[in-house]
Amino acid sequence: MTRLDLDSTPPRIGMRPTLARLALLGLVVLGTLWGFNKHFENVATRLQAQEAISDETGQLPPERLALLREASSALREAYGVHLAIVVRPGTVAAPAPDPKTLFIGLDTASNAAVVQLPPLLAKALPPELAQSLASGYFDAYLAAGAWPEGLDAGVLAILEALRDQR
Repeated sequence: MTRLDLDSTPPRIGMRPTLARLALLGLVVLGTLWGFNKHFENVATRLQAQEAISDETGQLPPERLALLREASSALREAYGVHLAIVVRPGTVAAPAPDPKTLFIGLDTASNAAVVQLPPLLAKALPPELAQSLASGYFDAYLAAGAWPEGLDAGVLAILEALRDQR
């Protein structure tokens, strides 16, 4: 054998990364990152919807709670309005006004309701619905002890009125 034959090592087949393999690896990494991003967006959306609806009385049935969470998501996605609901057996104070938050607070002990409509939402709703929500919409439901039905009816009335405006 010659010296040339001893010094040269045969090339390793399959060990050299090709452009196609690098591109495929990049796609796998990007796909994984995209999947994690979507997963955590969904988790954040679910947590945000759960925090937006608070029932301290424990009387809101799970199916109504799920319906209200779906309505909250629909309002946020379609109109950019955040729905915040607080139900408690005591005084409910409205938070500081927020131009993107619809607040509904129900005091089941004294049968009182507080509704805070964002200005643009109030203008988008029919005037009689906006006025009714702001003063007295929930009174009959609270007096009858049917506030879960009233809450559903009020939120669905808002969604239907907004759909009709489109």
